[in-house]
Amino acid sequence: MAAIALEGLIAREEALIAALDAGDVGALENATQDMTRALVGVAAAGGWHESPELGMRLTQALRLAEAAGARIHYLADDNRRRVSRLMTLSGRPRAEGYGRSGRLA
Repeated sequence: MAAIALEGLIAREEALIAALDAGDVGALENATQDMTRALVGVAAAGGWHESPELGMRLTQALRLAEAAGARIHYLADDNRRRVSRLMTLSGRPRAEGYGRSGRLA
């Protein structure tokens, strides 16, 4: 049962990475919802018995999570740079971050 849940998680992580790389908002929303369900499945899976195969797949899942996180950080930084360039082009001071209003300060 745990191995099946883990395989599902890995498949969803790969789909999330593909959606991030493609920049497809619809696929990204679907992948995010699928990831939520897969994580719930992994958390609910009982009988986690350590085996070499399961350990290798768990390591793979963790690497995919790190790869997705790196892409998200890159995309967030890219957006910050674009907003900063737009602010400069419009003659407004550079935005440092979001304020309480939810707007760039």
